[in-house]
Amino acid sequence: MLVLTATVIVTLVALVLAERDMKSVIGDQQYSLLSSIAAQVDAQIEARKVLLASMADTIPANAASDPAAMQAFVDRHPVARKQFLNLHIFNREGMLLHTEGDHTSTTRPPNPRAREFFERAMAAGKPVVSLPYKSEITGLPSIMILHPVRDAQGKVAMLFGGSIDLSNTGFLDQIALQKPGQTGYLFIMTREGILLHHPDATRLLTHINARPGYNRATEMALDGFEGWVEATNKDGSDGIYSYKHLASTGWIIGARFPVDEAFAPMIAMRQHALLAAAIFAAVAGLLAWLLIQVLLRPLDRLHRHIGDIRSGSADISVLQRRRRDEIGGLSIAFHELMAEREKAQEAIRDNESLISNILERAPDAFVSCENTGIVTMWNRAAERIFGWSGEEAIGRDIAELIIPPDQRDAHRTGMTRFAQGGKGPMINARVRVTALHRDGREIPVELSIGSLRHGGAYYATAFLHDITERVEYEQKIAASEARFKQLARIDTLTGIANRLVFEEVLQQAILRSRRHRKPLALAYLDIDYFKEINDTQGHGAGDVVLREFAARLVASVRASDTVARLAGDEFVIVFEQVANAAEANRLAAKIVEAVRSPFMLDDEQRKVTTSMGVALHEGDDETCGELVARADSALYAAKRNGRDGYVVGD
Repeated sequence: MLVLTATVIVTLVALVLAERDMKSVIGDQQYSLLSSIAAQVDAQIEARKVLLASMADTIPANAASDPAAMQAFVDRHPVARKQFLNLHIFNREGMLLHTEGDHTSTTRPPNPRAREFFERAMAAGKPVVSLPYKSEITGLPSIMILHPVRDAQGKVAMLFGGSIDLSNTGFLDQIALQKPGQTGYLFIMTREGILLHHPDATRLLTHINARPGYNRATEMALDGFEGWVEATNKDGSDGIYSYKHLASTGWIIGARFPVDEAFAPMIAMRQHALLAAAIFAAVAGLLAWLLIQVLLRPLDRLHRHIGDIRSGSADISVLQRRRRDEIGGLSIAFHELMAEREKAQEAIRDNESLISNILERAPDAFVSCENTGIVTMWNRAAERIFGWSGEEAIGRDIAELIIPPDQRDAHRTGMTRFAQGGKGPMINARVRVTALHRDGREIPVELSIGSLRHGGAYYATAFLHDITERVEYEQKIAASEARFKQLARIDTLTGIANRLVFEEVLQQAILRSRRHRKPLALAYLDIDYFKEINDTQGHGAGDVVLREFAARLVASVRASDTVARLAGDEFVIVFEQVANAAEANRLAAKIVEAVRSPFMLDDEQRKVTTSMGVALHEGDDETCGELVARADSALYAAKRNGRDGYVVGD
């Protein structure tokens, strides 16, 4: 098939190239012939112009008005009578004298269009060739050549002309005799497309596009094209078209040579060549096939040996045949490759066994599962930690084994995301989670999950470390730290009392107030715009402000009063033995004023203010929490008043 295809393709390419060259030769020959015919037509028109010019020089002056004088003049020029269908004289008065056979008659121009043409020709004062027209005598296409006749003063006195029948004279005999081939033909049309000569006489003096359809070659010629081109006519027949423009009149001489006739020898040769190529290719292909069968016999034997090795009926030693050709070299190469493959497979099996033993004896639980959650590996540590044996765990959903019930929906959602791309928030991360033991108790574990792609699917691998002892130890440490914080009574940043001391002092102060019937006031205050200080100057500057603020509060109260920091920039002051609201106002005003002095931050002064709410203890029924709430409410009232001030609550 390869030989046949190659032979046919080469033959077709050669034929196409030959046809193209032949087409070019035919087109060039046809255009050369057409150029010769055009030169002959131009020469005939020029010869008739010269003949008219020689007669115009000898025409008598009275010939334009005397038919007898006109007839006598024509009779003296028998050669002109043979070259022209009729001879004419057109004078200034609009009279037309013309010869018809052996007599001369006088008429006026037959129609306004003809008269307009004569008048333009007389005004031009030089020889002209008329547009084609239908002869009133023959009814066939004709033209008229007009030559000016001048008087003694050099003015145009008359026009002397001769009409030429384009069909019934020898004017175009050369065209009819030199048509291309048997079915080809020549034709002439004006540059506007009016047919002057055509084998179909019914189309004469009609436009070449009067018939419906489109011919690319015709349109090219009307646009000025000269040369040859292959095109399809309006009947759908292919042909070689040649065009040449006449220098004397601008007419277009065209020739059509049908492709079927032009390439008839080539078409016959193409069929013979294809048949011969097919026969040659069939014979060559058969011989090549037989030769290939002989050459491929050792390769077929090698193929059978490899099949036997794959099925297990033979080992790789059958490949060690010592042939001194390419097949022998290929057989040895296969033997070496398969030997290396068996060695590599043995090494892989050893590595897999080693890795399996390492994972099986690992101190931490190792679990692997498919992206659906089905367990594929479960080592001894997993058996010890979770209570399930390997036989029980492998093949089951891991969610049913060690995932707590309240976490299984989230686990399955994560596995679905993992199956789509092997990714997830817990992949390649170490996290602390809670796992489920077989007996139902929960075990804290440290989990490390990895992603493995194998066979086009993703597998999850996980190491789980039991951290029960670590969690118990951390809980003991946390409890110790918590006890140390019930015991701490001093705010580490400012050095004043903390919330614990404040709660004890307030409770004892209220008890003393009730016992001794002496009044008590509680002030709740914070630093105005403290967050802005932290955000713009940093937490270090904020700590400086807190320490200085606490120091100013301590310096502004009495020895019997207690200043404490609750949290952040929230401070409280317990005023004992306050006589009335007026004294509470005085104490609050003193503190607000003490805070207004500028603070030094990074060697720069900064204005710091405070807002304060003060509540007076109302009697035996008010608790500590209620008193703190009223002081806090008064603080917010001071903030609503514009900050940097205080409000003593009712």
